[in-house]
Amino acid sequence: MIDARLLFGTSLLALAVPAAAETLPINAADPAAADVIDLIRISVERFEGEDGAAFAQALEAELADANFRGGPFYHVVAPESGAPTDALVTGTIRSSVEDVPVIEKRQRCTEYDPADKKKCLQEIDVDIRCRRRTATVATTVRLVVINDGSIRYTRPLNARDQVTYCPDRSAPQSVEDYFTATFRNQVRAIRSDLAPRDYTLDVRVDESTKGLTKPVQAAFKAAVRQTKTDPFGACSAWNLMSRDTEPTPALAFNMGLCAEMEGELDAAVAWYANAQRQGSRSGAIPQALARIDRHRRALGAWVARKVSLGRE
Repeated sequence: MIDARLLFGTSLLALAVPAAAETLPINAADPAAADVIDLIRISVERFEGEDGAAFAQALEAELADANFRGGPFYHVVAPESGAPTDALVTGTIRSSVEDVPVIEKRQRCTEYDPADKKKCLQEIDVDIRCRRRTATVATTVRLVVINDGSIRYTRPLNARDQVTYCPDRSAPQSVEDYFTATFRNQVRAIRSDLAPRDYTLDVRVDESTKGLTKPVQAAFKAAVRQTKTDPFGACSAWNLMSRDTEPTPALAFNMGLCAEMEGELDAAVAWYANAQRQGSRSGAIPQALARIDRHRRALGAWVARKVSLGRE
């Protein structure tokens, strides 16, 4: 039913968002959800089900393309090669379509205004024959460690789409397109569970000058504008301000972003906490703290992985 070339033909959704306003580039990372620290060589077996071979092929390509810290995270081994492997990914995939007749009501004009043919004077309800299509995809996946047979990871992935199409209303997408998009999303979800990801995203700075004296306000605004061409220069300007004036919530938040941009995660957390103590209720701060927590866990797992391989 699905073509692996179509399934894997669209690249990963970009996590880095183009800067639409004054932003700073932040390096971030998400850890793998599964315990894969000691797994280097991995194989993907065909999944059970009509679409299992194409799904496995797409997942194999996705895992082979999983990079972290500048290099591939896994060495993907073809299961039919007989080469040694640390773990095996396998599972099942079931897709189905149910199409049933349904009746919907419409209004039909039975009498028009003789003076205005577009104006209806009387309407009646009529039945029209439609079809209700329900498409479902049920996928299960598991990661089995070869040396002890333990199951390190398992996850069910279920999707359902129901649309009604009539002579006067078509379905928004074909069932084939729905299945292709769903399989692609499930492959990406499994990749996110089995391998960490590092990326860069643009985070908007706080432009508020509330609490700053007028001379400092001008310098603060100039630094905000400078982020477009020289983010490190903007951070240097804010750093000078923070030495000479009591940081406001906006200044403290921006200093947190600067520290995060430079990889100083402890300092970033301290600055974000400072902004909260100053009264900031910005939702960007909890987001930043959660982002830093994920980054720390990803880096910690990466160090543990290198230690397990004797590279640290």
